[in-house]
Amino acid sequence: MILINVAMSMLFAYGVGHLIGYLLRRFSVLIDLQITASARAVRIIRWLGYAVVLAVTVSVWFWAIQQQRDVSRTVNLQRHFWLTQIFGALTGILAFVAVLLLIRTISHGLRRLYSGVHRFITQPVLATSVFVIALVLALLATNNVVVRTAANAVAHQMETVNRRTTEGVHRPTSPLRSGGPGSTRSWASLGRKGQDFVASGPTAAQIAGTTGKPAIEPIRAYAGLPADRDFTEAARAVLAELIRTRAFDRKVLVIYNTTGSGWVEEWSVSAVEYLTGGDCATASMQYSYLGSPGAFLLDRESPKEGARALFRVIHDYWATLDPAHRPKLYTSGVSLGAYGGQSAFKDADDMMAKVDGAVWVGSPGITPIWESLTDARRQGSPEIAPVIGSGSHIRFIPGIRYIDRDRWGARYPAWKGPRIAYVQHSSDPVTWWQPDLIWREPDWIRERAGIDTNPRISWSPWSTFWQVTADMAIAVSVPGGHGHRYHQELIWVWSSVLGTDQITEGQKQSIAKDLPKSIKGTD
Repeated sequence: MILINVAMSMLFAYGVGHLIGYLLRRFSVLIDLQITASARAVRIIRWLGYAVVLAVTVSVWFWAIQQQRDVSRTVNLQRHFWLTQIFGALTGILAFVAVLLLIRTISHGLRRLYSGVHRFITQPVLATSVFVIALVLALLATNNVVVRTAANAVAHQMETVNRRTTEGVHRPTSPLRSGGPGSTRSWASLGRKGQDFVASGPTAAQIAGTTGKPAIEPIRAYAGLPADRDFTEAARAVLAELIRTRAFDRKVLVIYNTTGSGWVEEWSVSAVEYLTGGDCATASMQYSYLGSPGAFLLDRESPKEGARALFRVIHDYWATLDPAHRPKLYTSGVSLGAYGGQSAFKDADDMMAKVDGAVWVGSPGITPIWESLTDARRQGSPEIAPVIGSGSHIRFIPGIRYIDRDRWGARYPAWKGPRIAYVQHSSDPVTWWQPDLIWREPDWIRERAGIDTNPRISWSPWSTFWQVTADMAIAVSVPGGHGHRYHQELIWVWSSVLGTDQITEGQKQSIAKDLPKSIKGTD
């Protein structure tokens, strides 16, 4: 993704230079300034300019390579820097040229359009009005014909993929899984990611063998996306599965919000199942055929609507049960699932009033509740690990060792229920991406408090935004525990949120070692 940053940075620099040149020309006309020079002097100045640009480019290139080396070492990622940089720079230059030609073609077309209008309508105001109307109609037509056609084509393709079962994944034989014997949901209706979810996870025997304690079979309830996209209908289908499997007799019930295509983070779900000895149920459903990037770009409402419907339907039923016998209610989500899941609540207080705990992992920086909590953090606490109040209910966790202490090492008071955990790596671009990176230096860069980020990180207008944007595309290519990959740390986080004090450190280590064996399908 270096090509994106190279191309966009070149476009930014070209645009700034073009603007400065235009303003200088207008200013020189305004003050009637004329500068003359010999042809030889002009050639010398031009070649000196080329030399300066080349020297700056090469210097910045070497500096960028060193920065990437530092970052890669921090997150334990091996990269072929020279090959990557050379290929990225060349393709970025080609992309810059292509976009520049496109801009010039469009600009030429707009000038021709205005000239055509002005030829028949001489009044400047009226001619400009007609020109603007024609331009708006053209843009609307482009959006409706090109953008929507492309979006529908992608959605259709993803819907086709959704019908295909992952190789090696088979229909569950347990009646405690949706799609299994006695289930109200057919195997085919679950979709690809739903099938991966119900076919994965540890059995009671696996849990007992790992923890050394008696265990029962966990419950997994899931509903695929209905053809009519009725999220309430899907949520009711999940509730029916919970009732059928007697999930409300379990100790713990987790409402889990999926990512775009219905994917569920197995590290999070299985962690709860191991820690509770299987005495738990997980409820989830699909809200889109698009993967997270597609849903993020084209449809940010479905994650919120789906999460609200799922939580409302299950919570309303759960609230009618005897508090002494109903399960403790938790909610969770990773990435776009965290973004959508938090929308089920008006604010953090509403969340704490309705659940016994929550684990939000890699929340995107545009998530409203995440933003409000981060902005209201205790003075002196860094943006990568805000301290909310005294930390007695809500904690931001950048790593395992910061579950019970803040970024500077000060211990939190006892964690009281409800316990809300925000797990976020300081190297996760999904969390730190925000539109205002274009023009404003964020606190997380200025404070330099990152756990696994380059300590010499710096901000520059425009280019930092595109660098973080490009980093999102490879955020899951790094080892677990960095970037947008959350693995073993979720075991320790969920242990603290659930209050499973009887689980020893050795047992958690055993869970971390054995958990991947129960995962089927891919992200």
